[in-house]
Amino acid sequence: MAENQIGRIPPHNDDAEVALLGSILLRNRALEEVQSMIKTEDFYQRGHQLIWSGLVGLRNDKPSLAIDLVSLTQYMMQKGTLAEAGGAAYIASLTDRVPTSTNASFYAEIIKETSLKRQLLELSIRIGDKAFDDTSDVHQSIDELDQRITALGRNADTGNYEDASNLISTVVDNVHDIQAGKKDVGVSSGFSSLDKYIGGFKPSDLIIIAARPSVGKTAFALSIAVNIAFGKHPMPIGFFSLEMSGASLIERVIANKGQINLMSLRNGKLDDETNNRMMTTADALYDNAGNLLIQDTPNIKLLEIRSQARRMVREDGVKAIFIDYIGLVNYEGPSTMPRHEQVSAISRSLKQLARELNVPVICLCQVNREGGKDRPPILADLRDSGSIEQDADLVILLDDPSRRIGEDGKIAQYDEEDQESEEMPVQMKGRKLKIIIAKQRNGSTGAFNMLFVSDYVCFRDIEKF
Repeated sequence: MAENQIGRIPPHNDDAEVALLGSILLRNRALEEVQSMIKTEDFYQRGHQLIWSGLVGLRNDKPSLAIDLVSLTQYMMQKGTLAEAGGAAYIASLTDRVPTSTNASFYAEIIKETSLKRQLLELSIRIGDKAFDDTSDVHQSIDELDQRITALGRNADTGNYEDASNLISTVVDNVHDIQAGKKDVGVSSGFSSLDKYIGGFKPSDLIIIAARPSVGKTAFALSIAVNIAFGKHPMPIGFFSLEMSGASLIERVIANKGQINLMSLRNGKLDDETNNRMMTTADALYDNAGNLLIQDTPNIKLLEIRSQARRMVREDGVKAIFIDYIGLVNYEGPSTMPRHEQVSAISRSLKQLARELNVPVICLCQVNREGGKDRPPILADLRDSGSIEQDADLVILLDDPSRRIGEDGKIAQYDEEDQESEEMPVQMKGRKLKIIIAKQRNGSTGAFNMLFVSDYVCFRDIEKF
């Protein structure tokens, strides 16, 4: 036990435990008030754990029977736990040490707090044991311990059930707050055409953005990330870039925000006016640079993504996690596991991560060779695993008709009039891509066009022009 290792008795409060158990014996309703707040193991004393189990068991097994000294001792005697709990005399003494039975919830809060302290103590000891265990995988141990710490923080407020009247009021108030502009529906993508369909990215959702290689899925995701991190209402986001370096991402961000040709930027071929625009853009980005947290380790392990995502949310308050892309995530399972099973496990884990952290996780994915070849891509084209489609709450497919393979075996091209409009500013000319909302768990599907300005590797709403 912990006291044997550190020489101190773990945190506990005998008076609160006695007062709570005595309160329930005096006022049965107190059990319903606190039962969802604490568990058997939250009590420190073994005898108190047995008495609590007896109270809960008696209520569950015989709901119509009043709980008192006689009924409880008889029940525990039948279960064979009365003697270990201290006997009938000790249980009878509990009611004599209750200041007031109306404070049952307060006593339960004290018990819960000391229980959390003991769990934290035990976790710290476990961390030390893991550090000295040569047989354990360090990354897996870090992920396990990090998950336990996160869970411990969430357990600080166990919560309670609610009846429908409270939930109705909550929903109505939430709608009114949204109407009044006091609350966002979700994390806005920064694109009105996309938000019109999805209402922003919802917390705990797994969002998949998929397309064939070189269609523009990274540019699309990065444009959304830039809008969130550097837009009108900047918010911190985490971006896991498994395909390109952090410096390459920032080059794209500067090209996006400054409307600077990316190739000219990378090659250093800038005239004076463009160079000044680059410096102005860079200076402006500094103000909110802390909102964009980049992790660019290639072939990063899934456990490391989970661990660092937790840190981003816990320490930096990030509101969305981007992963580019799922096919490059390194799964720690057996090397003999087929790739489609690995991707299935990764997909499930990312969905669990979104729910655990209560933030949207936006993950990029490729589609199969047939998707977008001579037809628009569909859900069945998602590469590597059908579990991606199943786990995702929202799937966005990018379709580029200019990359269609015609009957002659050649790549089809857009009609110039469909590509650009003379009414568009010169710096905004690009090509139309179809954005397909292929799956939305809590909304409708559909499609619309956006403008992809490849020179600046960014997307724009077409209706603005």
